[in-house]
Amino acid sequence: MFLCSALMAVAQNKMSVESFKMNETDLTANQQGTIVFDQNGEKCALIRIETTHSDFTFDVGSLGISKVEYKTGEVWVYVPHGVRKIKIRHKHLGSLEYAFPVNIQKARTYEMKLTAGEIQTIVKQAVTSQYVLFRVIPANAVVELEGEIVEVYDGTATKRLPFGSYSYRVHAPRHTPQSGTVQVKDPKNKHVVNIELESQFVNVKFYAPNNGEIWIDNKKYGKDSCLVELGYGTYMAECRLPGHSPSQLEVVIDENAVNVPLVLKEPIPVYGSLDINSHPADADVWIDGKQVGTTPLFLSNCLIGEYNIKITKWGYSDYTQTVTISEGKTENAMINLEKGFSNGVRIFKVKDVAFEMIPVEGGTFQMGATSEQGNAASSDEVPVHSVTLSEYYIGKTEVTQAMWKAVMGKNPSHFKGDSLPVESVSWEDCQVFIEKLNKVTGANFRLPTEAEWEYAARGGKNSKGYIYSGNDTLPSVAWFYSNSKSKMHPVASKQPNELGIYDMSGNVWELCNDWYGNYANDAQTNPMGPTFGDYRVLRGGGGGDDTKSCRVSFRGNSKPEIRSNSFGLRLCLPVLQH
Repeated sequence: MFLCSALMAVAQNKMSVESFKMNETDLTANQQGTIVFDQNGEKCALIRIETTHSDFTFDVGSLGISKVEYKTGEVWVYVPHGVRKIKIRHKHLGSLEYAFPVNIQKARTYEMKLTAGEIQTIVKQAVTSQYVLFRVIPANAVVELEGEIVEVYDGTATKRLPFGSYSYRVHAPRHTPQSGTVQVKDPKNKHVVNIELESQFVNVKFYAPNNGEIWIDNKKYGKDSCLVELGYGTYMAECRLPGHSPSQLEVVIDENAVNVPLVLKEPIPVYGSLDINSHPADADVWIDGKQVGTTPLFLSNCLIGEYNIKITKWGYSDYTQTVTISEGKTENAMINLEKGFSNGVRIFKVKDVAFEMIPVEGGTFQMGATSEQGNAASSDEVPVHSVTLSEYYIGKTEVTQAMWKAVMGKNPSHFKGDSLPVESVSWEDCQVFIEKLNKVTGANFRLPTEAEWEYAARGGKNSKGYIYSGNDTLPSVAWFYSNSKSKMHPVASKQPNELGIYDMSGNVWELCNDWYGNYANDAQTNPMGPTFGDYRVLRGGGGGDDTKSCRVSFRGNSKPEIRSNSFGLRLCLPVLQH
């Protein structure tokens, strides 16, 4: 602050104790919430000093002040018991030393009335400076005074300056800067400078045909349509589509630019060809999940790019391959199918890791705490209700670590081993895994619904009404707390259930597709569970769980993002045309 002033202060520094006594009925020093302990762990005495002033300092000698609190009209001073005197100081009122007339006891409250004279201050000063206030638009503008940046907060900047003339410059990205001079001369009022910068940009609405991607100077801004803020200059706008040559439009933004929408031209398609043969012939051809015909098959006018081909034929293992179509060229694919489909089992392979999907014939069953579950059933397993399911495939085993690594490229499991079930995964991790698996195989795998899981665990139409999946004697079909030795075990190392499915009781908890919720009483067909919730369903129990958790009707749950070294998964596949 720039001030030229003469200052004189006169103060009457009088301070005295008018009264001091113990208050027998005041229990403040010994009540929960207002008790203070001294350095020896003993309860302090409380001196409530009546005064209208603040900013005191207190001293009771080597025992020390334990705490000082300023209240309305009072100062609370906590002191150790046994102190004999107190020194009180104030920068305007002076100081005093007071000897207590009584013995200070612990956890007791005392009252002191402190009086002091009035403070009189006489100030004479001559003001030779004042504030300058800048109000700027946009709010992120930079203010410079005499070349020095003044910080801007929410569109305002202030600085106190000596009387005089000062130059300023205000600037912001994509705006025309302003410069000027401010005179500081009024001792009573601040000087206000209002600045609104002129913008140097235009908001342009772009439209692209066929849901094309909108790129400007090789940066993607959106698809179909988007609003883009462009500063003054020249830009290259493009509409891009896979398998097409992009269309281009030069855009010039200056002071004459008009805020009108710009419609980009449709990209030009670029073609190649694909010739697919198989042995044996007459196999179904799927491209990016869509069936397009049977072998032999020649496809002309294929847009350039990368495609996933899947070849399926009843009695043979599915074959998948990625092909790249180039402009003006024919890509040849000659495929030898391998027999690998027996008793309805579907065999898939990813990077030499094969896995089997067991067919589950559709049917109707009673879901929940049926009679064989006995007194072990929990409240969320009722009411027992009728469920009808269409046919589907379910994993013969839990997804192994070898399979997870083949798809994801890494293994998150705590207990390592290619033949062990993958674990330490969340429901959300499983969705990423399945999305990548479907892209590689061209299939539509997903997690089983809770109803699909229980029906398969009970043995489907072959069910013998067991408590656990495959038997009433748990050790024969499951790894659980009494035989797992607190570790994972290879899949399919216990007996299968009635459908030839392994480990649906024990080893790892298996995540299901459904949100967790209460059962309904009415009959249902292909139920998908609640439409929303906080937790996802877990089934089957794990290697560290008791017999109750391994029952076919027992229900677990977890938040979708939670990972655990006891959580794994089993795949489900809706029936596809062969």
